Amino acid sequence: MTHLSTTRAPSTTSPPSRAARAAWAAWAAWAGATAFEWTKLASVRSTRWILGCAVLVSLGGSWLLGASALASGRNGHDTATPAPEIAAQTLLVSQVAVVVIAALAICGEYATGSIVTSLQSVPVRGRLLAAKALTVAGVSAVAGAVFVVLGTPVAELSAEEFGTFTGAEFRNAATGAALGMALLSLLVLGLGTALRNAAATIVSTLAILQVLSAVLPLFDNEAINGLADHLPNEALTVLVTHPAEPYTWPVAVLTLAGWAAAGLTAGYAVLRARDA
Repeated sequence: MTHLSTTRAPSTTSPPSRAARAAWAAWAAWAGATAFEWTKLASVRSTRWILGCAVLVSLGGSWLLGASALASGRNGHDTATPAPEIAAQTLLVSQVAVVVIAALAICGEYATGSIVTSLQSVPVRGRLLAAKALTVAGVSAVAGAVFVVLGTPVAELSAEEFGTFTGAEFRNAATGAALGMALLSLLVLGLGTALRNAAATIVSTLAILQVLSAVLPLFDNEAINGLADHLPNEALTVLVTHPAEPYTWPVAVLTLAGWAAAGLTAGYAVLRARDA
């Protein structure tokens, strides 16, 4: 009688190492935290309304600025401006949408008490803030690019021959707007995490963006004027237009990154030190 052997061949697949399991667990935790934040931001109806209104403002502003360039140019003034840069000028208004969304992303949770649920779901506070930063910056980058991409043909149509542009100018404006809005949103998120109040965060940010830009140049002081040149909106303008003065676009990136890092550092310090 023939007996079948029950001996199994040795497995050639080794179990995952401890380091591999730890890396997978860390990746899963980060992916889960980011998906959690994206779901919260995308499911809020106000996010879509705010961005929709900002797009309309950008389109209307692009048309008006292009028409103004056309009228002034035909009256003999040198107003020729590439259409993408005309569209990018509307960022000074449409950026308010990014400010509000970034502020509400964190301050709204403190106002409703849902920050407690967020911290229970993602107990590592640095990971929670980083996931919020990634989500908010991603949405803001897309918004900035959309403002310029949609506003450019509108500005070109209304400015006619005074709005002609090259592919490089379009690319610089679109990518600069995307990067600038992303970094601006990180500044706002950091301030919101530190202040924990939407109104205070929005007012503080607009003071930095609008008030200081108007007030600081009034002082006849070289140091103050240098500071004014490195405010967020000034750096944003350099980022979308790539001029040679007052500095080049890589310096503009570093300037905006410095503002974003300062805001996030302050926010993280408060997030770690204070209870929800």
